[in-house]
Amino acid sequence: MTTINAHKLQRLIKQTRPHVSPDDTLPPIHGIRFECDGVHIHALATDRYTFAVARAKVREETDTWTATISENDLDWFTAWLETHEGDTILDLAATGDGLAVTDDRGTLVVPAKDHTFPKWQALFRDALTDAARSGDMVSVDTKMLARWKHADTHLRTWQTEPEKPLLLVGDDFIGLQMPARYSGDAKDRAAVLSDWSGTLGKGGKPAEALTPLPEPGAVAEMAESMLQQTLRSTSEMFGVGMDSVKERRAFNAWVHSGIYAWSAYRLLQALKKADPDLAESTVRDLNEQLESGEIGEWAWDEAEAAGHNPQKWHDDYEAHLKKLDKGQAAETTATA
Repeated sequence: MTTINAHKLQRLIKQTRPHVSPDDTLPPIHGIRFECDGVHIHALATDRYTFAVARAKVREETDTWTATISENDLDWFTAWLETHEGDTILDLAATGDGLAVTDDRGTLVVPAKDHTFPKWQALFRDALTDAARSGDMVSVDTKMLARWKHADTHLRTWQTEPEKPLLLVGDDFIGLQMPARYSGDAKDRAAVLSDWSGTLGKGGKPAEALTPLPEPGAVAEMAESMLQQTLRSTSEMFGVGMDSVKERRAFNAWVHSGIYAWSAYRLLQALKKADPDLAESTVRDLNEQLESGEIGEWAWDEAEAAGHNPQKWHDDYEAHLKKLDKGQAAETTATA
């Protein structure tokens, strides 16, 4: 029995399904191949032009097994998975009838076969170890590039030779895309540079040097902001005195600011790793709420919806402030 949560299994399918071969006369690649090596579940899909491998760690070491779910069964199986909360625990087992998936309501058996599958490990190992030896440029099919949309938020690339596949690497994801045949002129970089030299200019230094682009997106911006706030808060709190109630309030405010900024950063990084798409959409939605200035009202409604009593929280805090004010007044009187 192999245990994984529903979100991870959904993500494995989402990452690899665009690469499934549409040719139903080739059952081994007309679907997603699942391989469990005891530590990870791998999802594999290829149409011989692109090849995607995604993996997710199982909850504990398990037996090894393999199973291929046909493209014809992926629609309803994916729809069934989406009825589960992401943290729902699923137990998987390859049986003679297919892949048995057990949740807290029962067991679903998805038709699956143990087809012979391409030896993918050596293919990817060679792609990772080959060194670039050619100045020729690689031509790629842009329609195939779109298949990598769900692989990860960002992919690292590696190329060796024009006739070798393009390697794409993400977190727990690795893929290959075969190059497209190109019969035109300007196959190498020197020829392209020569062709563009009139536009790009010759000699001299560029007006502005190119630098790597920062990681785009709302998640990266918020992560940077949270780190800045954490450092700012932890620095400022040591510059605050502790001689009065007001100074102690300021110290506590900086402490809490640093704690929550760091907590938000860590949770954001965890969400990004678990589901980059969800992290990006959540942060964009959050930014809109922050810009509206109505987060106090939303927090009140959320507290009530969760069964809390925000009015009591408010009253208790007001009473706490009054108590602090009385303490401050007593200190002032005693030192007068």
